[in-house]
Amino acid sequence: PEIQQWNAGEGNFIYRDHYYPSEIIVALKREFQVPYDDDDAKALLRKEGLTPGDVREAVDFPMADPIFPMEYFSIEGDLLMCRWLHANGAAEDISRAHNGGFTPMCWACEGGHLSVCKWLFEVGADGDISRADNDGDNPMHEACRGGRLSVGRWLFAVGAGGDISRANNHDFTPMNAACLGGNLSVC
Repeated sequence: PEIQQWNAGEGNFIYRDHYYPSEIIVALKREFQVPYDDDDAKALLRKEGLTPGDVREAVDFPMADPIFPMEYFSIEGDLLMCRWLHANGAAEDISRAHNGGFTPMCWACEGGHLSVCKWLFEVGADGDISRADNDGDNPMHEACRGGRLSVGRWLFAVGAGGDISRANNHDFTPMNAACLGGNLSVC
């Protein structure tokens, strides 16, 4: 469908005499994997409480450590936004660890966001597939804990298979974490 009028200042568009907020545009682009333009990306950064002017700036969130945009959108599984950030100054952040040692790869694995995991791997975060956080948990721990079988299989296939029996600082292996979490499909 053609957009009859776009009001970038208000973030709305008019189609067939109906007003639609820009969130619908972003959701449709995400669904159909249409790359975000600068206005979409900056609006989404603002909406999520992040700073559009600095794509690497960590922002304080209530009840959490400061978080940076690449990390946030890896958690959310928003591949389009991760790609936009990478292309617009945050390329170094694909392997940047946050205060607890979690990398975007860990977050994407924990959330089961396989497309983000694969993309991070392809653009240079391949060393993060076995990188442990401050507790000794690696992406395999996170995938198994969350019951993310497809992510666990992918990690195994790309070289992190040995991590399936690697214990963290509390002597828990990814298999222990999966079983204790009730994720028997991963066990």
